[in-house]
Amino acid sequence: MCRFVLTKRVTFVIRDPDINRVLGNQLDLLMDEKANMIDVIKKVDELILQRTSSFPVKGCRSLLHLTFHPVERRFYTHAALTAYSETERFLDVKTDPFSPLPDGAVVILALTICGGEWEQIVDVNDA
Repeated sequence: MCRFVLTKRVTFVIRDPDINRVLGNQLDLLMDEKANMIDVIKKVDELILQRTSSFPVKGCRSLLHLTFHPVERRFYTHAALTAYSETERFLDVKTDPFSPLPDGAVVILALTICGGEWEQIVDVNDA
């Protein structure tokens, strides 16, 4: 009996010098067909941990920890996120991180202070 797993491709572009030293600035990921933005970030965290013993941004445990508020279930303001696909010029991954991404989605993440100071990163154990 053959079992097929449906997958999709997601291109993840990250703009952070510390993370870029470990991963480069673009990843072509093969994800489960139901994968959403959170799943993509978790996959990137797995790849980081395969290449280094600790997360490269001081004071953070992972990319998810650095970018996503665990209690309010939203991305921090310092996580500038945009995404698009062949058929959609804009995918609202920042305010709707749990919606499945389409096959061929391109996601761009830049860690920035352009919108003001970085928010205090919340540790789920402290919340």
